[in-house]
Amino acid sequence: MTLPSAISARHLSLPLLKIAFATSTILASANIAHAQNSAPSQLSVVKPVTECSGLAAATPATVEGAGVTAQSKALTTAKGTFCHVTGIIAPSIGFEIDLPQDRWTQRFVESGCGGLCGMINASIGNASRCAPALNGEFVVAASDLGHKGKMGSPDEGAFAADPQKRIDFAYRANHLTAQYAQALIHTYYGQTPRYSYFSGCSDGGREALMEAQRYPQDFNGISAGAPAMLFQVQNSFYHAWGPTVNRRADGTAILLAGKLPVLHAAVIDHCDMLDGTRDGLLTDPRACHVRPEWVRCPTGAADTTRCLTPEEWSVVARLYEGPTDTAGHHFLPGGVQPGSEMGWDAFVPAEPNGRMMGVSMIRSMTPVVLQNPVPADSDAARYPFTTEQFSRVTALHPLNDATSTDLRAFAGNGGKLIMWHGWSDTSIAPMISVAYYKGVRNQMGAGPTDAFLRLFMLPGTEHCGGGDGFSQIDTLQALMTWVEAGKAP
Repeated sequence: MTLPSAISARHLSLPLLKIAFATSTILASANIAHAQNSAPSQLSVVKPVTECSGLAAATPATVEGAGVTAQSKALTTAKGTFCHVTGIIAPSIGFEIDLPQDRWTQRFVESGCGGLCGMINASIGNASRCAPALNGEFVVAASDLGHKGKMGSPDEGAFAADPQKRIDFAYRANHLTAQYAQALIHTYYGQTPRYSYFSGCSDGGREALMEAQRYPQDFNGISAGAPAMLFQVQNSFYHAWGPTVNRRADGTAILLAGKLPVLHAAVIDHCDMLDGTRDGLLTDPRACHVRPEWVRCPTGAADTTRCLTPEEWSVVARLYEGPTDTAGHHFLPGGVQPGSEMGWDAFVPAEPNGRMMGVSMIRSMTPVVLQNPVPADSDAARYPFTTEQFSRVTALHPLNDATSTDLRAFAGNGGKLIMWHGWSDTSIAPMISVAYYKGVRNQMGAGPTDAFLRLFMLPGTEHCGGGDGFSQIDTLQALMTWVEAGKAP
C-alpha cells in the first residue's frame, strides 16, 4: 500500500506497542492526592520588556523553517490583561497564545484539543484548584492542529485528503506552536519560561503522549487524560463494535437505554463491596465478573422490563469483551468496563430505530484512519472485524498513534508525566491506558518508570470527567508540585 507522498519514512518512526491482551492485575487504582508538605515553587512575577503591539513583528517570523504570520493586541479579561497573539504557522496551523501583562510567574502551558480538533481552545483544562492557572499567571497556547472543522460534522475528517495536514494533525502542530510560543515569551519578557507544561484529554491526551515521545524537550511536565493514543484501532474497530453487536439483521437495536439502569444496579449490587466500601463505585472493575443470572429474565416471563432477555445479554457480554473476529481474536485489550453502563448512550439508543453516535463517528474518522478511505456512507454496522481490516487500519499506526513505550529521552530530560483515565469511559477503552503503562514499565523497569510516570484510574469517571465518580480533576497542580518541588502525586 502506497503512502501519501508527503509522508516519508521519517514520519513513521514510532515502534508498535506490543500490547499484552491478558487482563492481569497490574495497577492499583488511586486518587490524585495533593502533596501535604510540598507545593509548586513560589516564582516571582516577571513583567514585559517590550510593547504588546509590536510583539509579533519583533519575534522571528519562522519556526523550524516554517513561516509564521502573526498579529498581537492587548486583551483584557476577568483574569487580567494579556498580549493576545494569533496567527498561522505554514502551511495552515492556526494558533492562539496569551501572555500575561502583569502576572506572569514564569510558567507556560499548552492545551491539547479533542476529537479531530479543527478549532482553537486556549483554556487550561484539569486545573480546577490550581491557583496560578485560575489567576491568569500562565502563558497559554493552543492550536487547531493545522485545519478548520467542526466536531461531529460529516466532513470533520476531510482535511486528511491533504498529506501535510495529516502530519500537522498527528504531531507537528503542537510542537511548532510550542516552539513559537517560547520565542514570543523570550521576546516579550526577555527570558524563557522556568517551567513548561502540556495538558490535554481525549485526543489532547494522545497529543500529550506524542509530545513526550517525539519531542521530549518541549515540556517539563505533561498531563495526558483518557488518551486516544491507539488512535487507529480506537477510531475504527472500537467505535464500530457497539453499533455492530447491538443491531439485528433488520437494523433495529437489540439493547435499549431503558434496560441500562437494570444492568447497572445489578453490577453495583454485586461488586460494590469488592473494595470494602459501599459507595456506588468500582475501584477496579476488572475484579467484577458480571454474570447473566444477575439480570436474566425467568423463562417464559411476560414482563421483561426489569430483566434482560438472552438476546439482550448477548449484546452486553460482547460489549464488555470488546471487538473480536469470528475466531475470538481480540483487537483491543478490553471493551467497556463494568460500572460504566449508564454511559453506553453512543451505542444503546432509547428506541429500536434510534440514532447510534458510533455510526457517525466511524464516518467522520474513516478519512483520517485509512490511507484510501472507503466511501463516506460506510456503515459501522457492516464493519469488517477481520485481520485484513486490522492491517489496513494499522498502516498509519506510526503516524497517528502515540504508543512508543520508550520514554527514556523524556525521563532523562527530567520530564514528569501524569496519565489518568476514567474506568467508566466508554469513548476510549480504559484498558488501553493500562496496557500502555504496563508496556512502559516492562521496557524501562518499575523503578525508573515510577521516577517520572504515574497512571491514575478513576472509579466511576467517564470520558474526561462526569459520571458517578469524581469529575473535578486537578492534575496540573499535582504535576507542578512534582516538577517544581520533587513531590510525586
